[in-house]
Amino acid sequence: GTRLAALEMIQSGTTTYADMYYFEEEIARETKAAGLRGVLGQTVIQFPVADAKTPADALVRAESFIKQFQGDALITPAVAPHAVYTLDEATLTAARQLSTRYRVPTLIHVAETRDEAKTAQERFNASPVAYLDRIGFFGAGVLAAHAVWVSEPEIELLRARGVGVSHNPESNMKLASGTAPVPGYLRAGVALGLGTDGAASNNDLDMFESMRMASLLHKLQTGD
Repeated sequence: GTRLAALEMIQSGTTTYADMYYFEEEIARETKAAGLRGVLGQTVIQFPVADAKTPADALVRAESFIKQFQGDALITPAVAPHAVYTLDEATLTAARQLSTRYRVPTLIHVAETRDEAKTAQERFNASPVAYLDRIGFFGAGVLAAHAVWVSEPEIELLRARGVGVSHNPESNMKLASGTAPVPGYLRAGVALGLGTDGAASNNDLDMFESMRMASLLHKLQTGD
């Protein structure tokens, strides 16, 4: 029954997934071929990677990707600056400005680990959420992946800025990153979705398993 329902969703083009990392134009072509909807983000990161040697190269690729798929019936192109610990302020700002100029989403890892929160405090005298807000990064169209190490006032800040959160329970458990404050997000009315993160930080990319794990994890954490 669930397999049939999933197949029907795919065939009708109503299933949507978000993705980030490299060669997103290839991901987009395969996504379209499968009849899926995708919000696909070309990643911008500080060090050399397979499809871009510099952040400037990555921004050029991201703009080209947007132009190639903007207005597509199935693909929503996006810009995906990786995280506050892998990008400087100028690049974070440029990535966000690129998104707003073309009115496309921005995908970013935020407050995934305790180490990230500690590093941000040491570098910027602020948490990852506070730092991104300080540089004017947040706004409608931003999707924060993980958002584990976030305080109650920051949850309200994310809601007020119109930021969505992708909860990745299996990845967070596998990497011992912590548990996202999902009940707090729900109480605050934050736009909340489920994800898997990449195959490198998860044993599978099964969204049904992600739903199951999210339910079990937060029953355990809350005693409810």
